[in-house]
Amino acid sequence: MSRGRATSSDGPGRNGKPGPNGRAAPIAVSWDERQRRPVTFVWRRRRYRIERVLETWVLETGWWKDDGHVSRSYWRVRADGRVFDLRYDRLAKAWALERVLD
Repeated sequence: MSRGRATSSDGPGRNGKPGPNGRAAPIAVSWDERQRRPVTFVWRRRRYRIERVLETWVLETGWWKDDGHVSRSYWRVRADGRVFDLRYDRLAKAWALERVLD
């Protein structure tokens, strides 16, 4: 299980971004090692139970440069009737809520 710290916000910012100034918001995620997927996350002091994983993808770029390397896994999930994009930064070992799609 990987954990981050939930932030407080008045709702999604620009373009569905949940954090301040339209940035991704750090979240705490519970990971099921057997199923190899996130099962719950905490955002704005509320726990969301992930009902279904809708899509996954990986972003790997900049590995040839000294700085600018990005290695992230993304999870589009349905939780409590809403759709969210979660991301896991493999380098920082941190979860964030990237976007709210509803």
